[in-house]
Amino acid sequence: MRFFQVKPAIYYGEGSLKQIEDYNFKKVCIATDQGMVKFGLLKMLTDLLDEKGIDYHVFSDVESDPSTDIVEKGLMHIIMNKPDALIAIGGGSVIDAAKAIIYYCVSFKRVLFEDEYVHKPTFIAIPTTAGTGSEVTEYAVITDKKNNTKIPLTDILMMPDAAILDSKLLESVPAGATAATGMDVMTHAIEAFISKGNNPFARCYANKAVELVFRSLYCSYKDGHDLEAKSSMQIASCMAGIAFNSAGLGITHSIAHAIGAAFHLPHGLANAIALPYVIKFNGADERVQHQYSRLLSGSGILNVTGESTATLYSSIVSLNNSLNIPASYQAFGISEADYLKVRDEMLNKAMADVCTSTNPVEVTRASLQTVMDQTYYGF
Repeated sequence: MRFFQVKPAIYYGEGSLKQIEDYNFKKVCIATDQGMVKFGLLKMLTDLLDEKGIDYHVFSDVESDPSTDIVEKGLMHIIMNKPDALIAIGGGSVIDAAKAIIYYCVSFKRVLFEDEYVHKPTFIAIPTTAGTGSEVTEYAVITDKKNNTKIPLTDILMMPDAAILDSKLLESVPAGATAATGMDVMTHAIEAFISKGNNPFARCYANKAVELVFRSLYCSYKDGHDLEAKSSMQIASCMAGIAFNSAGLGITHSIAHAIGAAFHLPHGLANAIALPYVIKFNGADERVQHQYSRLLSGSGILNVTGESTATLYSSIVSLNNSLNIPASYQAFGISEADYLKVRDEMLNKAMADVCTSTNPVEVTRASLQTVMDQTYYGF
């Protein structure tokens, strides 16, 4: 027996933020970052809460790659304020931090009160990037700065109760961030489609996500006011998130997690750089070639029999080039000396990464090092 679950409730389209008005919260805790405050996106939410007379407290200390320290601070906010709801508004880092906060809040209360059914505040995720799909997954990644490593968390407690995808919130996202987060969507979708845990439901969502990214990412990147393209990318991100929440991922993510932690690369950019090399590595396997062929056909890309790996690889490289994404980590600017200094440590982390276990092709330390070196030096 296998299991597939679709959550949360999803509200999407321009103006969908007004869905907040349908809730009757008395007190709300908002998790966000300083960018949301600076660019006025937080105000779009708080104005709605003010109109409803809902009391709220803002925790705006979340940073990129949220740390265990930030989670502890946020946890104190939610424990002290005892809100009816936790609303996360921001990118994947904000939503991941909020997930960890609500997870530890409920877990600690269960232990403290010895009650498995402790009340969980309503958890609403409002993404302001089209990338991580964090608003529809039960996964979060937190950074342990002391040990310079990323901690993956997974628990159904972290699944939001509702996700609001309002395309107006994406208008101010810089082009570079649009490109990186969009390629994060592509990576999620491709890896979920071919992973060991893939299933008919996940493949359906993943295939549509790939089609939408090929169709809309460049338009979203070139014109920040193209709300149709922005909305399409939000839906793609959501679908890819649903897919990988069920199916798992692969070694593109394992490498990106390791190199991102070592050199503080944005996660989407780290994935975008590694993806073409992993496509070629996995695509040497006949079963994966067949899956690539199905993925390409379902995405409307002409595919010559026996050339699915080359076609998908070249399609991703072309898309990366159009988005001005570097062809390798060396081209990004990481020095060879710095790379070689931490390569063994990164290999250890990538081998142990949970995403490695669902890669469709088994990896050895030697084969993973070969792929990682390719991502650094290029072919």
